[in-house]
Amino acid sequence: MYRILIADDEGIVTDSLQYIIRKNFGEEFEIAIARNGRQAIEVAERFQPDIALLDIQMPGINGLKAMEEIRAQNPKVKAMILTAYDNFDYAKEALRLGAVDYLMKPINKKVIVERLTGIIHTVDQERQKRRDDLLAKEKLEAVIPIIENGFIVSLITRNEYEDSGEQYRSLLHLEEDYGIIMVLEWGEGNGQGAMGNPVGSGVRAHQYYDNMSQQIKVYFKACVSSLMGNKIVCVIPSRQGQLEYASRLQMIEKARSLVTSLKHMVGIDFKAGIGSVCPWESMLDSYQEALNALRHGKRKVTHIDDLIVKDTQEKQRQAMEQMVLNAVLGGMEQDVRQEAAVFAGWVLKQEGHGFQEVRLHLTELLLVARRMVQEQGSDCPGGPAAMNGLLTAEDGEELRQRFVSSMMDLARAVVIRSQEPDGIITRSQEYIRQNFRKDLSLEEVAREAGISPYYFSKLFKEETGVNFSEYLTGLRIETARQLLMNRELSIKQVCVDSGYANPNYFSRIFKKWTGITPTEFRDGCVESDPGQHGRSDGTIC
Repeated sequence: MYRILIADDEGIVTDSLQYIIRKNFGEEFEIAIARNGRQAIEVAERFQPDIALLDIQMPGINGLKAMEEIRAQNPKVKAMILTAYDNFDYAKEALRLGAVDYLMKPINKKVIVERLTGIIHTVDQERQKRRDDLLAKEKLEAVIPIIENGFIVSLITRNEYEDSGEQYRSLLHLEEDYGIIMVLEWGEGNGQGAMGNPVGSGVRAHQYYDNMSQQIKVYFKACVSSLMGNKIVCVIPSRQGQLEYASRLQMIEKARSLVTSLKHMVGIDFKAGIGSVCPWESMLDSYQEALNALRHGKRKVTHIDDLIVKDTQEKQRQAMEQMVLNAVLGGMEQDVRQEAAVFAGWVLKQEGHGFQEVRLHLTELLLVARRMVQEQGSDCPGGPAAMNGLLTAEDGEELRQRFVSSMMDLARAVVIRSQEPDGIITRSQEYIRQNFRKDLSLEEVAREAGISPYYFSKLFKEETGVNFSEYLTGLRIETARQLLMNRELSIKQVCVDSGYANPNYFSRIFKKWTGITPTEFRDGCVESDPGQHGRSDGTIC
């Protein structure tokens, strides 16, 4: 379907043109009529024609002026000028204003059909190009997040393909020579240290990822990674190799506004850590600085330059060492990879630390980790070879990689140990049986086991076949069934002794699991013989 506007003050001309168009093109055209230049402009604003046939000599605003106005608000319209005057100046002006044709009256039917057919072909080509462009843009929009994530991963993991960052920058049209890493983290509570409930918060944020990514790009010209647990990594390109004080303050303020808007969007707390400006080949340093700022900053947004390193260096080192050890003892390989790399990078950058001193420092921490893993009952891989690997490293990058690899080996040993019959889950089940009567949480049991809640939840389900809450509820309901057989205990007392504070809630859970209420269960039980109880129909309770 095409839209055509016919503007002429002579009725016989507009009627003739309508007749020719209907006869030769059928219903392909939707036609609008105007009797003067003013009407032509007004109709065009509302009608948005693909083609406009305009007479030059019309009352008031002539056809050329009307065409100029129409094309100003709709540049894609194909304008044809009609005139009874063979005036070269008119023709020249029409072409200057963008007319595609200039026809003399009286109108030749064959000519008008040929010209309209040609214009239709041009309109079709433009429409197809527009569709192709939109399709290409749609595909590009779908693939850009993948490219951005690949770019970020290549920067923060030092991808083995040395030119990968350059290829990604070419695809993303990044002409800047430097970048800044900003890491966003979300969870429960926004005080110092890691956010609480990272697993639940990560799941909750997943459904908001697209909106979160768009919101980040409202505040920053940034490449945005996919979700990394409860974190998103952002790369902000920079033309300058150093961030001036005023620019740093401006970035921090923008980041504060961003985390506030994200909190309102998702309904959970957000923090941001910002690293320093680095050349592309050194972006891992900016990433580690951002994590450091995120972990040790006391505010919602912390720039690495705002950390008072000199006064708190020893405390910071101890905190980072503890995070490495916790990750190892939790058997969390990915956490170990991150924490060990961050700590090694931080130590290597400290002023006054010689390379030999750093090697000894990392070797000592590896020894501490091995001893703790052994005390937990796990066999430690590597032995002297792992120590020797650190002591013979020739440069900082080799030292960092060997340290991370050795720590990850220890984490894998913890995982293997936890899967043994007398391992973590067995001990955790015993702890649950001893404490199920109180308000027991997964986090408490995981803390008692010495591993992260996320890993504990995953391991518990793999080992027992049920999740933590199902196991806890099953234990409480079975205890309630046994207690209900003792008619000297009130339902309320059974409720409390089974680990429930609210009798109504206890009754609902009991019925959900057994199909009957606690009272119905008790009423259906009769003493069948000493030491055994049964229902009135003879079944064992």
